[in-house]
Amino acid sequence: MTLNDRERFILHTMSVMVVDSMIKKFKHNSESLEDIAPLTPDDLISTMIKIGKGRCRKLSRIDISNLYDDISEEMLLGTEMHKDNI
Repeated sequence: MTLNDRERFILHTMSVMVVDSMIKKFKHNSESLEDIAPLTPDDLISTMIKIGKGRCRKLSRIDISNLYDDISEEMLLGTEMHKDNI
């Protein structure tokens, strides 16, 4: 399974929106950076399962796993583009 153009557009748009939102938030309150910890692998899996159950019921766990792999690959390929947005 690979991402189609629509899915790529949504992925990159959301990535830019999240980065923009974080920059705005931390620009006003840099102390809140100290409270942030990255997700553990278990937290990430748990979150993806919750999203699948709550918003994407037609996707199997295998579909979600494959989609996560495709998203990871796309984000690695799009790293150069996102460097300009940070």
